[in-house]
Amino acid sequence: MASEPVYTSSHSDAAPRQPGARVFRFAVSLPVALLRAAGRIVFYCIWYLAFYLLCMFRPFTGMMMLAAVVMIPISVVVFAHPEAARGMPFWAFGVMSIGLVAFSLGYSLFVEWITPPGAVDPFERYRRSDR
Repeated sequence: MASEPVYTSSHSDAAPRQPGARVFRFAVSLPVALLRAAGRIVFYCIWYLAFYLLCMFRPFTGMMMLAAVVMIPISVVVFAHPEAARGMPFWAFGVMSIGLVAFSLGYSLFVEWITPPGAVDPFERYRRSDR
């Protein structure tokens, strides 16, 4: 009959038994723990501040959608009367319209993506609600 090898933990034997060694281990690990905690605090502060600032500009991206809608009739007018745009081609307005819509949607998706845990949009009341 085969017997399995006995595994022992080497960590239980390596632990110091003297109180001075425990104090020394605590004194060495305390600055590292404090530095790690301070780094985490700074990271979360920057994350929440960035989210707050990005949420602040979200209503302006909603206005970009309105500007994109206005660009379509402008491109029709410029197609009919090229002198109205002073040399700008009519298709440039369509490209600007697509760019404004893409930027607005991308910005909203990015802000939703970086939302910190437990945070809510403080500027929700300034955006249009479909409810």
